[in-house]
Amino acid sequence: MKRTIFFFLLVLSAHSYGQDKNIDSTCYAIQFISKQAQETNPNITPEYQPKGFYLLKNGVYDFVIDGKKYFQSILLRIDNDGFQISRNWESTSSAEKILDSIKVSINQNIQIRLVSINNGVGGLPFKTKTSDYIVSIVPTEKYCMLKDVKIKSKDQTYIGHFYFTAYGLKEIKMVKGKPYLIEPKGEYIMRRN
Repeated sequence: MKRTIFFFLLVLSAHSYGQDKNIDSTCYAIQFISKQAQETNPNITPEYQPKGFYLLKNGVYDFVIDGKKYFQSILLRIDNDGFQISRNWESTSSAEKILDSIKVSINQNIQIRLVSINNGVGGLPFKTKTSDYIVSIVPTEKYCMLKDVKIKSKDQTYIGHFYFTAYGLKEIKMVKGKPYLIEPKGEYIMRRN
């Protein structure tokens, strides 16, 4: 009985003082499916494809929600009717809490901006158009969440994440509020709006 009460208080305190990125065990994904597609395509993945793609928990995305930018935001939680994101995800330990999360309803106008950076060479970013995609939340067994990435830099280890780009999922870390894209040729600081 004491163990049950302790566990309940532990969960309650985590909920009260910030969102723990590992607290949600239900697997949902945010699905962007091209309006040109007839039905859900089983080949849709967490990587960008014009026909459709999934956004997964623990991934970093450039959201544009109702016209407001939330670039380099981590996707903390996905429920059947909405999701939570945070721009405050700098960490050196996977046990750290993430504060200041924002709740988003799936009924809002949700777009994704994709940067076009590959091996340090960048192209123009582009956004998904609301007129081209149907955005919904779907249960998934195949894709649940993206894993943390340990990034070593200058004798410091950071907990990085996968960043959704036009060229696939790239590693990204946050240092003193600044996002760095990790590429084979080096680290590149990114603009943050």
